[in-house]
Amino acid sequence: MQDMFKRVFRMSVISSILFFVFGLLLIFQTENVIKTISIIIGSLLLIIGIFPIVNYFRNRDQNIFSSAGLLYGIFSVVAGIIIIVNKNLLANIIPVLTGVWMIINSVNKIQISMELRDRKLPYWIISFIFAILILIGGAFLIINPINGAVLLSRTIGIIIVIYSILDIADSIYIKVKVKSIVKDIVEVTKAE
Repeated sequence: MQDMFKRVFRMSVISSILFFVFGLLLIFQTENVIKTISIIIGSLLLIIGIFPIVNYFRNRDQNIFSSAGLLYGIFSVVAGIIIIVNKNLLANIIPVLTGVWMIINSVNKIQISMELRDRKLPYWIISFIFAILILIGGAFLIINPINGAVLLSRTIGIIIVIYSILDIADSIYIKVKVKSIVKDIVEVTKAE
């Protein structure tokens, strides 16, 4: 049991350290990480698209649905090539889509806060202020997607670094507690 616990502890600490390093890369090498992720996603789309294309030419006489696979494969390959060639494309698309979602959400929140105001509920103003802040954040992401992607990535990096530190601390705490419990069990067993 102790060997299994040691392996679990070791894997937990190693994965936390890897997350910590990834978080630091997101904070300090944001643009390079975004480009690398774009290349990886583009490559995956390219590879995923090749299989239906090959499958179409192998089985086109046998399967009536293979033309749908061909269309999917061509779309996937083209999307993969576009993303690989234009590494900033994802960095532009993701913040814009996030910004649109934030604006739609904020308009809904503004509407709710106005209904709260109409019902004379005192906390409508807090909801309204948060909705306006979300609206401004969404507009920022749409107007300036590259800086938005960098800011978003850095924020995610900070969260990952904090998570990693807390996870390592938690693993060490659990290890200390388990050692104490094992020691108590051994002492009880010897006393019997």
